[in-house]
Amino acid sequence: MAASLDQLRAFVATADNKGMAQAARQLGKHVSTVREQINNLEIDTGLDLFIRHARSLEVTPQGEQLYKSAIAMLKEAALFDANVDSILQGVPDKLTIAIDSGLIDTELDMLIAKLVANYPHMSLKILTNDTMQIKSWLTSGVVDIGLLYNTVYLQDELASETAYSFGVCRITPTQWKLPKEINEDALKDQLQLSLSFLSDIGMRDADVTSHRYMLCNNSTQILNLVKAGVGWAYLPRFVCIKSLENKEVNLYQANDDAISNWATNLVWPKEKALNPAMQMFIQGVRGFKNRN
Repeated sequence: MAASLDQLRAFVATADNKGMAQAARQLGKHVSTVREQINNLEIDTGLDLFIRHARSLEVTPQGEQLYKSAIAMLKEAALFDANVDSILQGVPDKLTIAIDSGLIDTELDMLIAKLVANYPHMSLKILTNDTMQIKSWLTSGVVDIGLLYNTVYLQDELASETAYSFGVCRITPTQWKLPKEINEDALKDQLQLSLSFLSDIGMRDADVTSHRYMLCNNSTQILNLVKAGVGWAYLPRFVCIKSLENKEVNLYQANDDAISNWATNLVWPKEKALNPAMQMFIQGVRGFKNRN
């Protein structure tokens, strides 16, 4: 016996609405059509699915058992249809996105959630690491697309576009006793914490102003080290805004304006055609506002 999807839809709608008239309205069909599909399903299965009352229907114990299977089959059918549509649209069966760990935020989480919702059949993999590792993954084919700090130089085999920019601020440990009047020279003898990718791309001198410095490949780790009193740092404001509000670190600069602005890049291999899922990710990131 093979129940049709239309029969199962009629059965589920009737059970949910406790009546064929309401089910017919929900399905956009005539009541007689729904009645015929229910009757045929009962004949085909040999089960009594409903107890007929004068003005309503009651699902039988056998009907309740079948209901769960019907729901599962309809979900599988919907997933099958979505998979067929995705294949026709050129959506891949899997996609790997790499994001610099210092750029993770709620907006990205929401964008990833939309990707999952739009392409439920696609196997999505999210990797996080530092910018230089992500560039390596991109050139070796480990990931399909990455979001990373702008490194100025990219290998010839990689394509990119600027995403959003963000303000950078100078933070110091709350444990330090520094002059109330901002004095940058007071920091020169203190340990500075710097993102390692800046050194990797030859821009260390543009970032490091202290006589002593320590490199770290993770902005969140740098923030935690500043909280612990290890050193001071230039960090994206959106990374340390909550810590500033909670007075876990100090803002050590003349005003609240960003000391400088950095940019982020979307990067992917030139040889890889942009499929709909990648395009959705790119369009989503494009919609992010610059962080001041």
